[in-house]
Formats: sequence, structure tokens, C-alpha cells
Amino acid sequence: MSQTRVLVLLAGAALSIGAPALAQNATLATDRAYQAELNADAASRASLLQGGGGTAGRDANGFFISDGTGDNTLYFGGTIQFRYTASFRDDGSVGDNEDFTHGFSNNTVRLRTFGNVWSKDYFYKLVGNFNTDGDGFELEDAYAGYDFGNGFKLMAGQMKAPLLWEQLVDNEFQLASGRSVAGTFFSQGRSQGINAMYEADQFRVQGAFSDGAGTANTYYNSAAEADYAITARVDVALAGSDWGRFNDFTSFRNQEELAARVGGAVHWQDGGETGGPTADTQLIRYTIDGQVEGAGWNVFAAGMGENVDTEGGSESDNFGLLLQGGIFLADQFEIFARVDAIFWDDDAFGDIDDSWFLTVGANYYISPESHAAKFTAEIGYSFNDNLVLFGPDTNPTDSIDNAGAVVGAGEDLRFLGQNDDGEVYFGLQLQTMF
Repeated sequence: MSQTRVLVLLAGAALSIGAPALAQNATLATDRAYQAELNADAASRASLLQGGGGTAGRDANGFFISDGTGDNTLYFGGTIQFRYTASFRDDGSVGDNEDFTHGFSNNTVRLRTFGNVWSKDYFYKLVGNFNTDGDGFELEDAYAGYDFGNGFKLMAGQMKAPLLWEQLVDNEFQLASGRSVAGTFFSQGRSQGINAMYEADQFRVQGAFSDGAGTANTYYNSAAEADYAITARVDVALAGSDWGRFNDFTSFRNQEELAARVGGAVHWQDGGETGGPTADTQLIRYTIDGQVEGAGWNVFAAGMGENVDTEGGSESDNFGLLLQGGIFLADQFEIFARVDAIFWDDDAFGDIDDSWFLTVGANYYISPESHAAKFTAEIGYSFNDNLVLFGPDTNPTDSIDNAGAVVGAGEDLRFLGQNDDGEVYFGLQLQTMF
């Protein structure tokens, strides 16, 4: 065999043996390159959330994403309140088939986002709630504001007017599973407008110019809106200087510093002179309230009233009362009681009984010293023979038109209403916040 032929055969054998190895090495090189690309991308993303750009995580306000400067921040969270209610009413009033009513419901299924954009001083809040009836996602709060410093803030959008303190405290932070009947009736509800606030260590002043009580999610030419509505509120801290202490009605045992405040507010609105047409009704609502909290106990009291004057109709003056308190028997176990009442104008409504309500119950804070996971059990009793209920965010003219009739109780109330004897309900609620 010639030397040339031998060399050719040896070269072919070498190629046949080395080709798989070369292919494998090429594949490994490709994999390494792809892995390096993934690592570089991951490192790039990590740098955005660290020294190179921003942060993400959870703090006392909830889950958040923020840029490196803190000028742009997004918080996201929500609430689920799941209830069981059993109502007992007189069969002579509502019939044999309705005297016992029970079942489950989602009282509040809320999503919220808030934070700041462009600057730490420019803030926003957006909150929506899936309706109890399951017919949609309803906008609650939608506003932006600016913190000018030295305690002065200005907000614009849809929000609660600064009237009743019980209404200003969110659903999640009530002492009972829901608000009082009196507070629900006299509620200002949500409206669209402008709200200015000045806050110092010992006092706080708020003022709002809005579309009027109970006008959430309305267009500017809606007949439900007032021509003008002004709300003003003043609060004074008698003990303590942390206003955040009063954002709920509970005082945990570790909150040893005494906190106390008193406040008052007035709301005035008038209508009938602008397009829509707006209702020709003048409404004045007012309140005086106080709150005291110690290490493991709390007390809240409020008086409220209204004057409703409808053109060509009746004029009425109604009054309300609310007293409640709670005390911890163990670090995570709290008992509470609440009594509230509505005193109706006899001249406007005739011979209608004043409405009295009693609620007693207990809270177990599954997450200690936090409302994030809480279980509530309570019993409510309506003393009056003719229970009159109105839903939250009720327009004042509806109150006049429906006086003396049983109407929808709304998301906060468990009473169903009747026109004979009292009503009893037993309720359970599991609350989860994230």
C-alpha cells in the first residue's frame, strides 16, 4: 500500500472518531453561551432592584415595588371578608318562610393600590370592591394628592368627605364586623371633589368641596349631585401625637401610651339650581365624636344629626347616637360591645319608633397585633318594632322618600328589617388582608 493511501486512511479514521466529540464540544459551548446570557440577564434585573435601580418587598404598608430614589412607588394589596349570618325575625311580620334566614356572603372583596409617582410628595390611591351582589367591580377611592410639607396636603378625586369618623375608618379596622346602623344612615358616603388638610401634632383641620353626599361614580350632570357641597372637620389630640393610632378602633396591649382625641364636623349642600336637574334639597349633617385608647382597651362615642329641607316637601331633623368599646382578655382575644340609635323626626315621619341596636361580640387576631388575619363572632339585636334601614351612600332625598319603609341594608349591615317586634342575628366573619 502506498504511503499516500495509508495517510488518507489514517486521517479518515481520525475524523470518524473525533466528529462526535467535536459536535459535543460545540453543543457544550452553545449551552455555556446561553447560560451566560441568562445569568447576565438575571444579574441585570437584580441590579434594577438593588443598587442599580430599585427595590421590591413588603413593609408595614404591604407589598411594594419602588425605584432606587423612592420617587416612584407602587403598593398593592387587598381584603377578603367572608361571612356567615343567621337572622331571626317575627313570622307575623315577614311570614313563616322568612322568619329564619341564613347563609354565606363575601362582604368585602377589595383590591387597592397606592404610592407615589414622580416625587415622594405626589401620592395616589386607587381602590375597587367586587359588589356583594356579584354584579361587578365598583370603584371606591380614586384620587391623587400632593404633600406640600409642614403638615399641609391637597387631594383631588373620589374619596370620603371628612364628616363621620366611623365612616372614615375603613371596613377592615372596625371593632365589630361592620359599621353601626346609625353611622350608615348618616354617612356622607363617597363623592368627587377636592380635600385640603393641615395636620400638626395636636390638631388637624380638613375641608372639602364636593358633589355632595352619596354621589360616588356619578357624572357631573347627574341629578343625584348637589349644586354645592362643603364639608369641614376639626380634630384635637388630647393625649398622644400619633394620628395613625386612630386609624382603627382597636388598641392592642403593646400600645401602652394613652391616646385620646375629640373632633367635630359639619356638612352642607344645596341643589336645584344647576343642570341635571339636581334635586332641590338642602342638607346639613353634623357630628361630635371622641376616642380614647389605652393598653388593650378602647372607647369611642359619637353624636350626629341632620336637617333635610326639600323644596315643596317636608323638613326633618333626625339625630343619631353611637357608643362602643372593647377590651383584650388575652393578647389576641378582644371582646366588644356597641349600642347605637336613630331618633326620627315625629313631625316628618309621624308615629315611628326610634331605632335602637345592640351588638356584642369578640375578635380573635390570628396574626398578633395586626388586622391582617382576624376572626369575628357577634350577636346583634334590634329593639324597635319598626326597623327602618337605608343603604350606605344613600342620597338624602331617598331618605325622605323612603322613610318608614324597610329598604336595602347595604354591605355593612346584617339586619334585614321588619315591621313587628325585634330582630336578632348571629354573625361570623373571617378577614384576610394582604
